[in-house]
Amino acid sequence: MAFEFEERQDRIDQLSKLLSVMQDVARKLANESHGRSYDKARELNEILHRARLQMDAIETEERRQVQMERRRAPRTNLES
Repeated sequence: MAFEFEERQDRIDQLSKLLSVMQDVARKLANESHGRSYDKARELNEILHRARLQMDAIETEERRQVQMERRRAPRTNLES
């Protein structure tokens, strides 16, 4: 269980970082664009923003599931 969680968390972190970099580059592109290409760059920024919100929702759900799994896990008595 712990390995799977760490692996999933690593993938979530990688995707979040990638989206952050993509958003930065897309913002720069929008700032440097004019005419019709500006509208397309702005649309790309909106898509990336929605993707970022979705990643946040995935991360929140993942944490919630892990907390539930930990609560269900049998507790060991280390004092015995």
